[in-house]
Amino acid sequence: MTVAEIMTTKVITAGMDDTLGGIRKIFELNQCHHIPILEDNRLVGMVSDRDVLLGLSPDVDFPRADNRALNTLKRKAHQIMTRKVIIINPEHTVEEAVAIMLIKKFNCLPVVGDSGILVGIITTTDILEKISAGVVSA
Repeated sequence: MTVAEIMTTKVITAGMDDTLGGIRKIFELNQCHHIPILEDNRLVGMVSDRDVLLGLSPDVDFPRADNRALNTLKRKAHQIMTRKVIIINPEHTVEEAVAIMLIKKFNCLPVVGDSGILVGIITTTDILEKISAGVVSA
């Protein structure tokens, strides 16, 4: 089975200048954990929910938050994103995706076509759902 057969194609993305406050809202509203960062429709980085948590002041949600803490919400995606993104091609097998995820200890891989454009994302959840449905052998 190929990555293209089980990847998520409706990928929620953000731009390099999107704020951590905005990205945090995207995570909350969409219950996702990773957001590809695009510039001119090209993948330039990834931001995880953990990256956002680490990039924000621990006081940001408390009444005691001062301007310094609140300003962390204005930080930009390009300031915290992972720039060296490991990708996979949609024609690769699910087994290859699993091997990369296990070796790199990743929970997702952006799927990039031959043109260099993001075409999807494959996550451990995508794979586990297919295994539980009996579509992919464990």
